[in-house]
Amino acid sequence: MFKSLAKDTLIYGGGDLVLKIIAFVTFPIIASALSPKAFGVLELLGTSTALLGLLMNCGLNNAVQRYYWDEETDLLSRPVIVSSGFVILCFFGLFIGGVTLVVGGPLFPHWVQKWALPVGNVAFVSSIGLMFSGQLLQYVMDVLRLHFAPFKFLLLSFLYRILGLFLGIFVLIRLKKGIDGFLFVQMIVAYLVLPFGLWLIRKDITRKFDLHIWGKRLVIFGYPFIFAGMAYWLFGSMDRWMLAAMASVEETGIYSVAFRFSSIVLFVNMAFSQAWTPYAIKIKTEHPETYRTFYVHILLIILFCMLIVGGGMALFSGELIGLFMPDDYVGSALPLSILCLGIVLQSTQQITALGIALEKKTFLFSRVAWLATFFNFLANWLLIPRFGAAGAAWATCISHFILTLGYLFFTQKLHPLPIPWGRLGWLLFWGGFVFFVAFRFNSDEWHWRTVSLKILFAFCCLLLGVPVLGVRIKNWKFVKEKEK
Repeated sequence: MFKSLAKDTLIYGGGDLVLKIIAFVTFPIIASALSPKAFGVLELLGTSTALLGLLMNCGLNNAVQRYYWDEETDLLSRPVIVSSGFVILCFFGLFIGGVTLVVGGPLFPHWVQKWALPVGNVAFVSSIGLMFSGQLLQYVMDVLRLHFAPFKFLLLSFLYRILGLFLGIFVLIRLKKGIDGFLFVQMIVAYLVLPFGLWLIRKDITRKFDLHIWGKRLVIFGYPFIFAGMAYWLFGSMDRWMLAAMASVEETGIYSVAFRFSSIVLFVNMAFSQAWTPYAIKIKTEHPETYRTFYVHILLIILFCMLIVGGGMALFSGELIGLFMPDDYVGSALPLSILCLGIVLQSTQQITALGIALEKKTFLFSRVAWLATFFNFLANWLLIPRFGAAGAAWATCISHFILTLGYLFFTQKLHPLPIPWGRLGWLLFWGGFVFFVAFRFNSDEWHWRTVSLKILFAFCCLLLGVPVLGVRIKNWKFVKEKEK
């Protein structure tokens, strides 16, 4: 199981890395082909349709993942679950897309004329169509994850995202069709790829769907994710809004650079998340007596690995910023270290939130998310005037701590995990020490003596943390042998 999970994590991570590199390389090409106003319109359309997609999805992807490998779900019910979710997703998409076209269609030309926007009705319709097809394709890709088929997942993801992106750039630059052509081509590619995606999950897409029982279950489980998603959307953008309003645009730029660098740590977390989600329920079904111990061990592993990645990035944040960025961005180093700590805390939510999902109390996700969003606003309001970008980073970090602590509280209340608090505390102690050193000895210059001491310090902390995992791995192997 560990080998399969590690392999899938590497596959998802490698594929996601390639996608991010391509997106990073093509971003300047798209931006240079558009005026600032046109690029702003493109971003605005993307943000708006993302919110519509959140409503369309209604948490159905999460619901299907929760029930697909559940011990109460037999083999014949799995295609019914997937087909029911797909039918509901299509209905919600047609309804939301139709309402948006009817309401926004007459207003959009008025806005275009009023603000002299370089865009036409084709872009508006295409963005709605791309939202609809994109949600359907994401649903298909999440089902492929449930099939433990990472290569098929990556193939479909590449066809959908990369082919659409490259053809869109060709139409944008070579044919000079602007935003309208760029979005229209991407929409067409998405609809052409969709049948292939459905063919890949053909064993689970049937005419047998049950809206009365399974449809109701999926919607009841999934709809709270709409409100949680809205909270996460505010949570993820509030810091930059408040920085611009309460500090300066320069501080926003410094924070944004730190945020971009911290995405390297986030990338590792997302790679594991994509691989882990399908395994979580399957492990509970196949090992009903020992799955809680397995969850706890995964918590220790992911925390240990993320401390290595996040702690390493934090230790050398100043040197990295100094190496890759102009002197004007030296102030990004400390916020980067703080954001790395926040992402390490965020990574634990994949385990701390499990009890809520297993007990189907998904409304708690929304409550905890909005509580964290409130504290995020409060912390930004208190810290930004005094600390600027670093204050915004601390607000994000504190909010992630509140999120994982809130999830853990309800998990231990609803579906307790046998957490070895001593081992977890030992790991957190050394991790906290690493971040303290990172905050305290932050330097934007490459002094080889300082760098060597940091490497030696990191290696010592690594050695002190390894025994925690070694004991747990042996225990898990012993349990597995005993079961056989």
